[in-house]
Amino acid sequence: MATAAPTQPITWEDCPEQVTDAAAQCGRIDVPMYHSDPDGAPISVGFVKVPATGTARGTLFGNPGGPGGDAYSYFGNPDAFAWPEGITSEWDRVAVQPRGLPGSTPLNCTELPATFVPTDPHLRQGGFYRDSCEISTPGYTASLTTDNTAEDWEWVRQALAVDKVSVMGLSYGTYLGSVYATRYPQHTDRVVLDSGMDPDLAWTGIMNSQQAGYETSLHDFLGWVAERNDTYGLGDTPLAVYQSWSRKIVAESGTNPTVVPPPAQIGDIPPGFDWAGHLAAEAITATGPARVSSEGLSSQAVNPGANQANAPTLLMTRQMLPRVESWDQLARLINGTETLPDTGAPTEDQIIAFTNAQAMQRMIMCNENTTPPNPADIPRYAWTNYVTGDLFTAPNAMFTSGAACSGMDPVSGRQATDGSQLATRPLQIQATGDPQTPYQHHYKLAEQMGSQVITVHGNGHAHVGVGNTAVDDAVVEYLRTGIAPVTDLPGLN
Repeated sequence: MATAAPTQPITWEDCPEQVTDAAAQCGRIDVPMYHSDPDGAPISVGFVKVPATGTARGTLFGNPGGPGGDAYSYFGNPDAFAWPEGITSEWDRVAVQPRGLPGSTPLNCTELPATFVPTDPHLRQGGFYRDSCEISTPGYTASLTTDNTAEDWEWVRQALAVDKVSVMGLSYGTYLGSVYATRYPQHTDRVVLDSGMDPDLAWTGIMNSQQAGYETSLHDFLGWVAERNDTYGLGDTPLAVYQSWSRKIVAESGTNPTVVPPPAQIGDIPPGFDWAGHLAAEAITATGPARVSSEGLSSQAVNPGANQANAPTLLMTRQMLPRVESWDQLARLINGTETLPDTGAPTEDQIIAFTNAQAMQRMIMCNENTTPPNPADIPRYAWTNYVTGDLFTAPNAMFTSGAACSGMDPVSGRQATDGSQLATRPLQIQATGDPQTPYQHHYKLAEQMGSQVITVHGNGHAHVGVGNTAVDDAVVEYLRTGIAPVTDLPGLN
């Protein structure tokens, strides 16, 4: 049980390079490594504060999700999120950098443990990550939990001498923000939950729910591009666009993507088979998964070492699908009218930063995993991670099979989320086509927090500050009045 936070002195400092807002102020405070042991070893927690450009209504604490998303960029980089004027002018914005990331006491997971054997990264991934991180930061890894991070927020609130904070949480940030609001309702005003996750699914269940979510989102993107064939020239049916996309991936990697193709339409029927109509389209759809799988194996046999995971286009597709505002750029990357900037080979510092960020996310997910793995998914994990390289299945199967956290037992259970003591009901924004926090799972958090829900009819993950003015206007109105002005809004697509 955490104890009351004594007010800590703030060390004000230069902001890190990802903070580009000239008005931003950055500081840090010391907090206990374990809030349940306030007299134990301390760590450092950094934060960014961006003052309101006008008269502030209050202070808005934010978290971008992940877990392990960079909080400095969330509020401190206008290129990352385009916050509406109603927020920037009326709210002081504070983002606390999660423990484990640079800016707070970071993990250092670059050394191999003395007990290392080559099979560890494959057969005991969780234990391997933990053992590596413990070398430079002994005792720290088990503190990377929502439980402790929520208390970090409270210590920063007290250090800033703010009586009440409002919350802006995205994805995992909806869980973290809800935990904070549940513990400290007397210090919580408004709560905005953007793309709420179901905490009961953490974390194996979350990854399992994303399998169908990403496949559906890919098909929606392909359909969106097909409707704009005059602009992109990639095909006038979703399957035709898939084939154009597949050809680019083959050119980059030597083999094709194996994610399930979209359903065929009449326009996809080969010449001479038009007479079969819908029956032919259904046959093409039914054989699609087996066809792309056999094509992948054949191409890998002809091109030893070929792996679809080596295709930049496949990687960018996986990364950009959840952000609908990026779909135009993604389509132009596929048709070649836009290219990614050549940043050269990653530097050693960049590799270290990426490795540590991955490890930090893994620590939280494994420390808090409350849903059991399914051993039946082990063959799928092995096949997609070590043979095909299917990026639409491999990350999910890694968790659902139990491989991701093998060798590392959870240390923290499900934290309470209960909005019944809040003076103002939270606002939860959920999209029908969200691949990362699927709509069908949003009701758990909404019920527990007593949320007012706005359904965004469309695709995408993250809806505030991404260019959807209807959503932004509704959130600004809620922050001013505490009441959601609508229940349904259109998505960007």
